[in-house]
Amino acid sequence: MNEAAALPRRAWLWVTAAYLFQSIPAAVRDEALPIALKNTGYADKDITKAVAYLGLIFGFKILLAPLVAAFRPRGFILFAELAISILLGGLALLVAAEHPSSPTIIGCLVLLSFIAAAHDFALDGYFISALDDRTRATHSGLLNFASKLGMVLAGPGLIWLAGWTMSYGAQSADAWSWALIAAALLATFATVANALGLRNETTESTDTRSVSERFREMKQGLLTLLIDPRLFAVLGLILFYRASEIHMARILPLFATSTTSGGLALDNQTYAQMRIVTAVLGLALGGIIGSQVVARLGLGRSLIPLGIAMHAPLAAIAWLAANGSHDLGVIGTVFFIEYLAYGAGLCALLLAMMKLASGPGAAVRYAALSTFALLANYLPGLWAGSLSDRLGYAHYFLFALSLAVPGVLAAWFAKRHFEEA
Repeated sequence: MNEAAALPRRAWLWVTAAYLFQSIPAAVRDEALPIALKNTGYADKDITKAVAYLGLIFGFKILLAPLVAAFRPRGFILFAELAISILLGGLALLVAAEHPSSPTIIGCLVLLSFIAAAHDFALDGYFISALDDRTRATHSGLLNFASKLGMVLAGPGLIWLAGWTMSYGAQSADAWSWALIAAALLATFATVANALGLRNETTESTDTRSVSERFREMKQGLLTLLIDPRLFAVLGLILFYRASEIHMARILPLFATSTTSGGLALDNQTYAQMRIVTAVLGLALGGIIGSQVVARLGLGRSLIPLGIAMHAPLAAIAWLAANGSHDLGVIGTVFFIEYLAYGAGLCALLLAMMKLASGPGAAVRYAALSTFALLANYLPGLWAGSLSDRLGYAHYFLFALSLAVPGVLAAWFAKRHFEEA
C-alpha cells in the first residue's frame, strides 16, 4: 500500500461507489438533519450548533490511524460500510418508535460519526497510496462527482422523501424513519458495488506491527508534514479557500425553508427537488470543468480562477435573500451555478491536499490535513446560526462573500508551491 500501483481494472467503480458511500453519513448529518430539526421548530442557532458538534467528531480520525492500520484496507473499508448501513437502519427504527429515546438516537449518531471517520481515513489513504499522481488527477473529477452525488441523494433526496411521505398524512417521525430506511438501502447498494470494484485490487498483507510502532510511524509522518515547505500554503487554502462556501452551506438549507423575513419559504419537497436537479447537473459539470482546468493549466495556475469562481455565487444568493420575490426558475438557476462553481473549485483544493500528502506516510499525512479541513468546515456552524439571526439572511450572505478576499489571497500565496503540479 506504500507504493503507487497501476490503475486497477475497475478503479472507476470502486472510486465511484466508495466515495458515494463516504458522503452518505455526512449528508444525513449536514443537510437532512437540519431540515428535520427545522420541521420540528428548532431555532437556526441550535440546529447549526448540533450539526457542528456532530461534525467535529470527525476530527478524532487522526487518532484512529494506528488502530485502522492494523486491518487490511479493503476489508476494513467494506466492514465499516456494512456497519454504517446497519446503524442507519437502526436509527430508522429508533425514530419511528412509539416512545423514541433521544439519548439513544444521539448515541447512534455519535457512533455513526466515529465509524464514518475511521472509514474515511482508510478510504482516503487507500486512494492516495493505490493510485499515482496522474491517475489521481484523472479520477479526481469522478471522486468529486460521486461524493457530491451521494450528498444529493442522502441530503435533498431524503428531504424530498420525508416531505412526500408527510404529504400523504404520515407523521414527521414516520416520514423520517422511511427516509432513513432509504439511506440504509442506498448505503448497502454502494457497499456491494464497492466490493465488486475492489475485487481486482492487489491483495494487501495485514500490518503486523504493534500499536506503539504504528503510533511512532504516525508521529514520523506528521513530522515530515510539519517540515514540508508547502504546508502553510495548503493550510491557508484549507482555512480560507472555501470559507465563503462553508458559511453559506451552514445556513442555505435553513434559509431556503424558512418562512420568516428573508427566507425562501420552500416546502421540503420543492427544496429537495430543486437541489437534486441542480446538484446532479451542476456537480457533474463542475467536477469535469475543474479537473480539465487543472489538467490544462496545472494545479498552481488553476487555484485563483477556480477560487474566484467558487466564491462568486454568494452574490446571487445574497440577492435572493434581499429581493424576496423570485420564482422557482430564478432560484433553481442560482442553485445550479452555486453547485457548478463549488464542484470546480473543490477539485483544485482536494488535489493540492493530495499532492502534499502523497509519498511515505500518505494516509497519516492526508488524515492530518483532512482533520484540519473538518475543523474549518464545522467550526463556523458554532456561530453561523446566531450570526444569521442577528444580521438577517441577506447581510449574512454578504458577510460570507467578503471571505472571498482571504480565499483569493490564500490561492495567490499557494500557487507558487504547485507551479509544476
